[in-house]
Order: sequence, then structure tokens, then C-alpha cells
Amino acid sequence: MKATVIHDFGTPAAFSYEDVPTPEPADGHVVVKVAACGLNRYDLYLRMGGIKRDIKMPHVMGADITGNIAAIGDGVTGFSEGQRVIVAPGFPIDPKEWDYEPINQAASYCVTGTYLWGGYAEYTHVPARFVIPDDTNLPQDQLATAPLCLTTAMHAVKTLGEVGERSKVFIQAGASGSGSMCIQVAKALGAEVMTIVGAEPKVETAESVGADYVIRRGIDDQVQRVRDWTDGRGADVVIDNVGSEVFQANMESLRVGGIFVNFGLVSGYRTEFNLKNFFFSHHILKGSMMGTEAELAEGLALLKLGKIKPVLDRTFALNDAAAVHEYIDSRAVRGNVVLIP
Repeated sequence: MKATVIHDFGTPAAFSYEDVPTPEPADGHVVVKVAACGLNRYDLYLRMGGIKRDIKMPHVMGADITGNIAAIGDGVTGFSEGQRVIVAPGFPIDPKEWDYEPINQAASYCVTGTYLWGGYAEYTHVPARFVIPDDTNLPQDQLATAPLCLTTAMHAVKTLGEVGERSKVFIQAGASGSGSMCIQVAKALGAEVMTIVGAEPKVETAESVGADYVIRRGIDDQVQRVRDWTDGRGADVVIDNVGSEVFQANMESLRVGGIFVNFGLVSGYRTEFNLKNFFFSHHILKGSMMGTEAELAEGLALLKLGKIKPVLDRTFALNDAAAVHEYIDSRAVRGNVVLIP
């Protein structure tokens, strides 16, 4: 089969499009013919060696996989060849932890395509336990934009952020894949949402997924705009996928007792932290990493009902992985991008 492979960490030039062995299904596993593989900023960090350095090379990355069952290993039931499926965007690689709860806190949990081969290939080999029947009826390239961002958004917004009816939620980077999904989840939960974006064309993207108010980075004063929006009170919840550059503004945007959820570090991961302001304001800080199977299932149900919609920016051919990584790194993406074998 064809795959886009890295033999070492590095720049996008590290990718090589080549022939590799087509996997055969081991016991308890299935082989999925990849229809589409979505990309996330996580892929860039993984390619550069910023996530893990002990990955066996050569390696095929890629977490957001939609496709069809191509082969079924011994002991697998409930699947048939040709069936449309979604690969879970993260799971524990140690089978002893497959029933750990919550599963995303298992010691060996990692994003799909981190250690085991992922979806930058014509076929991928996955434990059947983490393959989900696809009954969404969505085009598979559109669906490939969703699993990782949807799982992350359900966990960050609903579970950790405790967002509900009439919550006022401020979301960073509302035109990004994760930001646009967080907006949609918050709106589906009945919240009012303000977000911030960079370039002017991204305003329309954020509005199209339901943001009630969109402000511009570098033009608007985030803290003042949030205070004006909330009659001086501050947001109930801040969802951050950006990192250290906006940390202080995020904290100042919160109401007394507000919740701050972070799952991103695009702008850096080190920041100063004012403990005095933190405890006098009763702020609650939560770190968020992916989510559970139940959260993904709940998100997919919302997707099937049309309450959440995929935001597909562009598709690229499988041999164009370097170009996709450069495009993501440019921060020009509105929504998500997808590789098509």
C-alpha cells in the first residue's frame, strides 16, 4: 500500500510517500481502508518530535480516520467487510487499560497515530475495540474533520467547563478546527458564545458555526470586550486552545468563580501565574486532554442530528502531507483539512 511516512523528526520535508506493507488483521483487530484522514495541530508537534521522542521509525501518523472495514481478525464480531467506520481518535495502547475509567486518563492513552500507525496511508490496522460503526450518513471526508476535535470539545466544554443553558462562554481561536467545534458544542448546550479570531475572513467562519459575538485579535481588547458583553461580570467559562500568549487575558476575562479550561499551547506553554488573583477570584483551572468514548458517542449523536456540523476547509492528496502541514502552520486554516488516499 501507499503511505506518507516519516523516518525521523523534522520539518515537513521529513515526509516520504512510499510503498509499505499492507497490514494483515491480528486477532481482535480489523484492517480499515482509509477513506479520509483529518489533520490537527497535534500532527505538527508529533512530526517535530515535540510530543514523544521514543516513537519507532519509520512511522505513519494520523488520528482522524474514516473508512471501511477491509479485513477482520479472529475473534472479532459485529463488523462486516465494507462497513463504514470511524477509528477512535485516541485509546490506551496497553490492552490491560482498555477498560480504564475515565479512559483518557489511562497511563498508556495517546492520540491515534502517536505510537501505533495511523491514517496517513491507504490502510490502517486497529484494535476492533476502538472502531466505531459510522451511521452518520455524512461524506467521509467531512466526517474525518470531526472525531478528535469533537471528543476534545465535548470533554472541555461540557464535562470540564460545565457549560449549560445561558452560560456565557469565551472561546479562543473560533475559526480553528477545535475552536469552531467548541463553539458548536457550547451552542448545542444552550450557551451564549463570544470568540476571537485573527484574520478578517475568519470572522465569517466563526459566525457560520454559531458564535454570537466575534472579536479580532490585535484589534479588539479581549478583556474589555468580554466585560462589556457580560455587564462587567466576566465569562462563566473560558476555553483556551492557544496557550501562554493569551493566558493573562483569559484569566482576566473570567467572572469570580469562573472555569478556565486549556487544551492547547500554540503560542507557548510557559506563563506567569498570579496566585493572589487566582484564589481571591475563586477561579477554577482545568487541563483537558482528549475525552472518553461516551463523550465521543454523545458528540456523534449531535452530529447525526445536525446540531453540530463538520467544518471542512480543504482536502489534499495523501502524497501532499508536507503541504498540509505547511498550510496548518500558516494559521490560514478555517476549520479542518483532510488527506485523501
